[in-house]
Amino acid sequence: MLLAAATLAQHVNWIWAQTVTITFTLCPVELAWRNQIKESFIMKMNIKSGLAIIALALWISCNAHAYPGESVELNPVTGDYAINYWNGIGLEQTLFVPATKIVPTVKSRFYLDAANKIVYRYSVSNSHQSKQSIVQHIFESVNSVDGTRDDSRMGISTPDEYATSMAVLRANHAALTTPAGWDGGVVFGYYDDERVRVAWDTAVDHVTDKSMDGIKPGNKVNDFGFTSTALAGISVVEFMGNHPPRAYPVEGPLEDSAIIQQLNDIEANDFVPRNAAVPTIAVPVPFDAAVLLDRIRTHVATWPGKQLLDPTFAAQLDRYMAAAAEAYRLNSTKAGRENIMTVRKLLGKEHHNLDHDEDDDDTEEHKTATRLTIDRLAARVLDFDLRYVLKRIEHEHEDGDRRKER
Repeated sequence: MLLAAATLAQHVNWIWAQTVTITFTLCPVELAWRNQIKESFIMKMNIKSGLAIIALALWISCNAHAYPGESVELNPVTGDYAINYWNGIGLEQTLFVPATKIVPTVKSRFYLDAANKIVYRYSVSNSHQSKQSIVQHIFESVNSVDGTRDDSRMGISTPDEYATSMAVLRANHAALTTPAGWDGGVVFGYYDDERVRVAWDTAVDHVTDKSMDGIKPGNKVNDFGFTSTALAGISVVEFMGNHPPRAYPVEGPLEDSAIIQQLNDIEANDFVPRNAAVPTIAVPVPFDAAVLLDRIRTHVATWPGKQLLDPTFAAQLDRYMAAAAEAYRLNSTKAGRENIMTVRKLLGKEHHNLDHDEDDDDTEEHKTATRLTIDRLAARVLDFDLRYVLKRIEHEHEDGDRRKER
């Protein structure tokens, strides 16, 4: 079992080679797409192997051995890890350079387009203090991306399946707004529900077959993004810097070594997290203001634990939002609106100009607000979501009036 897990990547590559044995004439761009499908295929294999990997982790935790001299030591000056391990013959050492030597900043913009869908745009900057370029960032727990299709269960073993997979992959790629020098992708099947991950990596130069430079220290890239029907919430973006992968000069640690789990834990958390406005809250179809307000409340209830919202202020906001939801259930539109406007006024006392949807920076005027009770991005998100509810209610009433006139 351990041996099979250790050679999982080799087995997947072999399966890929056996699966895609059809001869195609591919231009460089098509070849790049084929490689992306291979990566998607490997990801699907890894996801489908999840239970086996969990069982493997449990087996290792029960059967791991602490070999003499083995250790994983963090150098507080360089930030690198010295890995001392037993390979069955003697002690060896290798160095793991983490991808966290970056100081990223992400700015979020979100606004309604003419079709009443929500446009999300992001700018990413890398501080002068960073020691690495930013080469990847992953948006977690995205509810939906407009124009994409789930490809996690699609086959690629026949020409027709391959063509369909290529078409879906291209469509999913085209659904993202991606700056020059980057490749974007939507990952389905990572979660146990309909949520997806959206990731951008530095593009590969098809002439040199090398990755682009990414965002160097002191630089900034604008206009990563997508469109969604889901309302904004707060979610984590994982940023990774350019670093060499973990490698061993000779044989690596033995399969039952206790340090394997330590290394896996380090790599699983090898990113710098930042908060961003992400489509998180599904809008009910048909529209129901009370249901949507309850979903907003559920999401906002997670903010105190993330240090985005003071618990006392959270309780105050929730009372008015709960009252608004109940009013809409009783078809009391006026009372619902009044409670929502009360929440907006409370937010406005903490942060100015929250209704400037395309504004992603704190100006000097913004900085005069108290910001003691709620994070500015969280306040922008909540204010936007409540305005969306009011606008949809207004549209629903207008549509109802038009139907009556007919």
